[in-house]
Amino acid sequence: MTDLLDPPGTRARRGPSGGGTAERSLAVGAAVAGAAAALVALAGCMALGLVAWFASDAGAHGTTRDALRVGTDGWLLAQGAHLHLATGSVSATVTALPLGLTLLCGYVAHRLGRRAAATSRVEDGRALLLGSLVLAGTYALVALVAALVGSTRTAEPGLLSAPVGAFVVALLGGGTGMLRSRSDVYDWRARVPEPLRAVVVGALASVLMIFAAASLLLTVALLDDFGSAANVLSRLHADVSGGLLYTVLVAAVAPNAVLLSGSYLLGPGFALGTGTVVSPAGVTLGQVPAFPLLAALPSTGSQPDWQVALVAAPLVAAMAGTALVLRRHPVLTLGSGALRGLASGVAGGLLLATAIELAGGSVGPGRMADIGADLLDTVVSATVAMGIGGLVAGVAATWWARRS
Repeated sequence: MTDLLDPPGTRARRGPSGGGTAERSLAVGAAVAGAAAALVALAGCMALGLVAWFASDAGAHGTTRDALRVGTDGWLLAQGAHLHLATGSVSATVTALPLGLTLLCGYVAHRLGRRAAATSRVEDGRALLLGSLVLAGTYALVALVAALVGSTRTAEPGLLSAPVGAFVVALLGGGTGMLRSRSDVYDWRARVPEPLRAVVVGALASVLMIFAAASLLLTVALLDDFGSAANVLSRLHADVSGGLLYTVLVAAVAPNAVLLSGSYLLGPGFALGTGTVVSPAGVTLGQVPAFPLLAALPSTGSQPDWQVALVAAPLVAAMAGTALVLRRHPVLTLGSGALRGLASGVAGGLLLATAIELAGGSVGPGRMADIGADLLDTVVSATVAMGIGGLVAGVAATWWARRS
């Protein structure tokens, strides 16, 4: 009976639960979600640090606080914090993001942001924007506190990069979760023009195609030289617990390896230390760290002709992604099809180059301060190859639609 007496607008604002927690202010719910997202991921990293500490030498060296600090530093690195390390006369700055852990943190923020919006009172799009900013601000505040508390003489997280990076991670994760949860209040799809939606979807589809091709290349390279990876593990004398910890570490940096494999497919390749290059045209390597995932690296010297042909993968991926999108968003004029395909390819190239740039950085002193791909070369190669692929696919798909 109360549902019949309530005006329809009141029932819509209350959300699916019809009352109770649905009447909570979104700002309050977003603040709770931001703090919870940060603390859940941080607690997981600290717990993993404790497990690694006990598994390595049964806690004979160091203290519990040291293990917790290592876990905190790992979480802060995933937020984009620069970690300054100093031991005696040796100092280094670690800037590389473990993108697997970064994606996990963003997913936690996404889920909690979605729940906060679903159980709170939301009037319009401005409320969702404010809630996203509150969630990201609370998340960044936890990162700032963690950087302050975890700072020592030997390991000092950046007090500016930590909250700024955390704010971006939480804003992207939590904000998309809130938008997805309350599409009944603010339907962003209806507000974006159809051509722009087609271009964005085409760019994302093309990037995902290249990501899949790079993952396949990395997997095949690892399987082809699986013995080297096994030898690395045997030399590290890792037991069962140590092997599991290495598996977690590999999972944390696996997206980095896939994106660098994508830069290999683009042609310019990437550097794994100062003065090195890994590309289809040739490979120049020095000594590399004893890490199982690095067994996928090709041997020094010129590469076989079939590997040089891999540079066609971005072109094919852009063609496939654009063709799939134009089936959902067809056009009947060749000019419109060509423009959509070209825009999708170029936008996908810029997005891919940005992701590849995030996959690199410094991981230690000396040569290890230079890991990753050259940004300018990557942007040019990605936009040209994917732009041409999108243009060809746009014209071909439009011609086929007109013919049908």
